[in-house]
Amino acid sequence: MNTQKLIIAGAGPAGVSAAIYAARCGITPLVLYKDGGALEKAVKIENYYGMPTPLSGKDLYENGLKQLQDLSVPTRKEELLSIEYEEDYLVHTATEDFHTKALILATGTKRNTLSLKELKKYEGSGISYCAICDGFFYRQKEVAVLGHGLYALHEAKVLEPLASRVTILTNGKEPAFPLSQLGTIQVNTKAIHSAGGEPALSWLKLEDGSLFHLSGLFVALGTADSTDIARKLGLVLEDNYIAIEPNTSTALPGLYAAGDCTGGMLQVAKAVYEGALAGTEAVNYLKQASKP
Repeated sequence: MNTQKLIIAGAGPAGVSAAIYAARCGITPLVLYKDGGALEKAVKIENYYGMPTPLSGKDLYENGLKQLQDLSVPTRKEELLSIEYEEDYLVHTATEDFHTKALILATGTKRNTLSLKELKKYEGSGISYCAICDGFFYRQKEVAVLGHGLYALHEAKVLEPLASRVTILTNGKEPAFPLSQLGTIQVNTKAIHSAGGEPALSWLKLEDGSLFHLSGLFVALGTADSTDIARKLGLVLEDNYIAIEPNTSTALPGLYAAGDCTGGMLQVAKAVYEGALAGTEAVNYLKQASKP
């Protein structure tokens, strides 16, 4: 088990800022990240202090990683899958598990959602975003997981011992996970056209006109973001953003959130501020916790 004092999930403006301030306050964190998220896709950024000429999001992202390297802050390119809390935090990634006493969530928020007009209608009535939260309600029922990556496979594995049948629906995309790990889980690559059922979701119409019957659909698009993790930890969400205190703390001790995942202005300036505060507060928490 890889044990760290402080782990920061995310290497965008909030995550890098948190790491810089944590290191300056005396504790060097481990930064776990998969990619630059929304920042890396920005064509140019020109509304931030100290930029006389526009900078691409990709360049800003790479500058942040270089800054961490120069400060000797360790980074690991890992896909975050889930986090468990029992006094301390157990962080599961695609390749390794990590143990930490404090954690900062700064992996942003998803920009990709399911393009399905019936989505809102069935949320809470057959459509869920958390297998570990809601899987219990689908014991011995037929369910599906929407997604095509490792996160979708992870959610399907959570449901496998509970449901009578688990199918990963890739919605027209090729699976990006090892098929050898499926076990009893099935895969359907057809695109989803619509959904129906009364009073709850009971079928999906696929691109070829066939009906896929199910009791529950678990959405696991792309990779797990901070909101996905927060939901599994039972944290309060407001309009799908993590609810935080003014000091960026959450309802769980030693857990902080910063950046786009907390809502408000989805801007670099706001993310940098919250990251700096979260890094400082996390170190203060660890120092207080270590006192006899």
